[in-house]
Amino acid sequence: MELTYRTVLFDLDGTVFESGEGIMRTAVETMEEFSWPVPPPETLRRFVGPPSHESYEHLAGMPRELAQRAAVAHRARYLRGNWRLARMYPGMRELLSDLRAAGARLAVASTKPRPAMEAMMEEFSLWDAFDAFSCGNADGTGGEKPVLIAKSLAALGEDDKSRAVMVGDTRFDAAGARDAGVPFIGALYGYGTREELLKNGASVFAESVGELRPLLFRGI
Repeated sequence: MELTYRTVLFDLDGTVFESGEGIMRTAVETMEEFSWPVPPPETLRRFVGPPSHESYEHLAGMPRELAQRAAVAHRARYLRGNWRLARMYPGMRELLSDLRAAGARLAVASTKPRPAMEAMMEEFSLWDAFDAFSCGNADGTGGEKPVLIAKSLAALGEDDKSRAVMVGDTRFDAAGARDAGVPFIGALYGYGTREELLKNGASVFAESVGELRPLLFRGI
């Protein structure tokens, strides 16, 4: 199989992992801990992807200082066990394996804090599936998507952005790829919407991991 791109960067939540249940459960438990009104399910879905402090401030409506405290509690609660509710999307493990076998260079580019990312890589035996890992810091900082993409490209030695692609499911992924100057594939099987991805520069989409495969390999 011939590669469409020699370097592929993957978001994690909503792209490699169906991780919404654990993230949303953590958000509900955290807001209950802080005696804060829990928003409706359609709002909770939007907690999957952005840094948690942004979600508590902009989605739940918490004052900034309280949102920062909630984010600290959220990260600790999620790491204590709710991350275990995540599952890999059907076909993703095989896709990663086939990309590596074809010679692709693969990286994680995720705002997910590093401790949670490392726990999931260990649990799902994915350390060998990727060549580089760029993610948020343990304290929730360092999750700017263009920076993570740039770090991934540098770690992989990719100096031709046209030969790289970012795969992600939210507007943060699309905007990050746009700002970093790399092509983007929107994973519509995740937690973003076509409309928000379009508004942030996306034009290529996959409704499933199965639809993602022919976008990463030519002639299939």
